[in-house]
Amino acid sequence: MHTTRRAIRRFARSMNHRDDFNVSFTKRGAFGFDSRPLTLNENNAATAPPSWNITGRDSVRNLARNFGTSARKDPPEPRGLPLFGTMLSLISAGGAEKLHEYVDKRHRELGPVFRERIGPVRAVFVSSPDEYRKILIDLAGPTPQHFLPEAWRLYNEIREQYRGLLFIETIRLIVKQFDNERTLGFWDRDGQEWWQHRQILNQVMLKPQPKTFLVPCQEAAENLARKWKTFSQTGCTIPDLEHQLYQWSIEVMLASLIGSRWRDCGSGIRSEIEYVALMLHRVFIYSATLSMMPPKLAMKLKLPVWTKFVETVDTVLDKVQNLVPHLIQLDGDGVLKMIMNNGVDNDKVDRIITDFIIAAGDTTSVTLQWALILLSGRPELQDRLFHDIKDLSPEELAKHMLLRSTWKETLRLHPVAPFLTRYLPVDATIGGYFVPKGELILISLYSSGRDEKYFSRPNDFWPERWLRVTEDSRDCQGVKDARASVPFAAGLRNCIGRRLAETQLSLTLAQLIKHFKIECENRDSIKMILHLISVPSEPIKLKLTDRKI
Repeated sequence: MHTTRRAIRRFARSMNHRDDFNVSFTKRGAFGFDSRPLTLNENNAATAPPSWNITGRDSVRNLARNFGTSARKDPPEPRGLPLFGTMLSLISAGGAEKLHEYVDKRHRELGPVFRERIGPVRAVFVSSPDEYRKILIDLAGPTPQHFLPEAWRLYNEIREQYRGLLFIETIRLIVKQFDNERTLGFWDRDGQEWWQHRQILNQVMLKPQPKTFLVPCQEAAENLARKWKTFSQTGCTIPDLEHQLYQWSIEVMLASLIGSRWRDCGSGIRSEIEYVALMLHRVFIYSATLSMMPPKLAMKLKLPVWTKFVETVDTVLDKVQNLVPHLIQLDGDGVLKMIMNNGVDNDKVDRIITDFIIAAGDTTSVTLQWALILLSGRPELQDRLFHDIKDLSPEELAKHMLLRSTWKETLRLHPVAPFLTRYLPVDATIGGYFVPKGELILISLYSSGRDEKYFSRPNDFWPERWLRVTEDSRDCQGVKDARASVPFAAGLRNCIGRRLAETQLSLTLAQLIKHFKIECENRDSIKMILHLISVPSEPIKLKLTDRKI
């Protein structure tokens, strides 16, 4: 009996269940370790711990006593086929393009936490805002790892690509044994480099000087409105809207990187931007197709979609990587200069900026598309915004609450990334269910953002819901739990471009509302589909009418 109990205790000690250990996060100070807990600053950029201290032998004893009892409860899981899981169910529901709706239906059937294997991916889906902070902040570890599509992993391997801040694989779990006590380490080379770069960029991107983003965002907004004036005066719909907004988004990123010198050199770079924008759009389409099949098999069989994916990514990276040294030589006063002044060498700057430009191509451009579609159905809101903002300065526009609420509501209904992903570095209990370390977690933002438990009239586009009931109140008109919509994520790996995106969306929406009345001829037929990110199901037929100021 005693021998059995000792064996169970040793086994339990090796398991490291998150709920049965006292896990404290520590931060390395100038002279050693600081025992203060992990905290978040106002920009959700947390101070990073380089290691975890894990203790709790009494807890291990308790775990040993309870091991194998009902204390461990696994998430519910629908039945599926070997190897394929429930892939056939997803295909019958519309395929990868409808994954958000498929998962939403599963949540209604199985609850806020469930596990499912869809093709090669096995994950735990979570739609409870009570668990979001735990996953994104408390459990994520010092260098949080998110899901990178297998096609991109394979591409990085075959091309021996060293990535920048966004696509780097930050964690390789290292487990060492010292006197029967486990030490979890995450400071491999990639993780340490990622965090060093992230610290620098937190200061540059999340705490910018007031005009760092205001000037380039305002100029790009004015350029876009000026270009679209031609179409409003002729009464035709905006041609190639999606492509034009990709160009606008990348232009903002490049102007922010270069700074004031953008005015002198921007015209020469715009043709390069146009081609990169077109190729980026194709990359995401091919990536979405490859997510529905084993990419390794597609590579071995040399399927056309894999070949096109590789060729297109090659083209994009080649164009951007050739562009970055030119940007460095310009010696501007923008974000690029700030990064280099913080000690990041040219080779690493090249990788960081390349990833920035790739990521900038779709996030804000897609959000602006959805905002324009939604605003086209609320002409009275357009008029209210027009009268509120017509005489405001860019600084005032960036802070205007109803304007901010417009894109915030857009991201609630149509989050660019309907699923936030994290790998668990420790065992955990999530929503009352045991989830082992190494498991992939998918936070279902689409589901929680449209849940009536968290938002009144959840399927309505109602930006006013985010306005405070009174100036002194923290309560909003139609928001029951704001934690259910976190499109920029939270914690150490929150969106590094958040401040730029917020400024860009506010100033561009303001510029368009100031000059035009916005209509969409095919608004009712447009649905949300996934091409890795959420995009409109068909090209938008946007029609603008000049406002009389």
